[in-house]
Amino acid sequence: MTGHQDHRRASARALIATAFALALAGAAFAQSYTTAKEVVDAMEAKPAPSTTIATMSMTITAASGHSLTRTMQVWSADEGRSQLIKFLEPADVRGSGFLSVEKASGDTETMIYLPALGRVRRVAGGQKQDAFFGSDFSYEEISSLSGDFGDDFETTLLETLPGPVYVLEGIAKPGSDGSYDRIVFQVPEATLLPQRVEFYRAGQLVKVLTISGTSAVGGYDLPSVIRMETVASGSYTTIDQSDFKVDEAIPADVFTERFLQR
Repeated sequence: MTGHQDHRRASARALIATAFALALAGAAFAQSYTTAKEVVDAMEAKPAPSTTIATMSMTITAASGHSLTRTMQVWSADEGRSQLIKFLEPADVRGSGFLSVEKASGDTETMIYLPALGRVRRVAGGQKQDAFFGSDFSYEEISSLSGDFGDDFETTLLETLPGPVYVLEGIAKPGSDGSYDRIVFQVPEATLLPQRVEFYRAGQLVKVLTISGTSAVGGYDLPSVIRMETVASGSYTTIDQSDFKVDEAIPADVFTERFLQR
């Protein structure tokens, strides 16, 4: 075999290898959805547990680097429409609690309980953007850890990144009582859970949420590592969820003011 023939065969092998690599890349980028509605519909159709019980570790980190960690037990039912959080540690917040229940009208009633006060306080509409126990999450945001933005936004598909990952923009609908007028979020087709959400108000980026870890439990993909950053201050809060139990019966009285005070 001549050197010329060797060179031609080597070139042919290189071309075949390149074509094969490109074919694999194309297959990896193949997308199932072409519109925002298709992506949102797929997200809403994704199976979700009827109830969830989990342990939540919340670490709040200031811009200076100083941090503190709190441990909580979380119960949710009706696919997250009812949620109770009870603080376990440290001692200064033990027994405190948070209750959020979506009513048939679509309105959400939110309450907090502080043992030092010995009573339940309702969170009014104007207070729902207040910090959740000193964290970067607001009361409103802590109720939507799965990335469910409901019907508050009109969405459009901005672009599709390799993966594929869908980048969508949501503009608040007229009359919406949400705290943000625009969001931009990235949704990998593999999980159909937002992996990054940017929250805007009056054209300014206010917060960034990322879901960097998920857990497969009982046939469901559940967010397990969630971070919220406040852009202006540089602070951030990370939530690690573990010890998941799904589709277990939770007594209805768990999601009541009386149980919140126990």
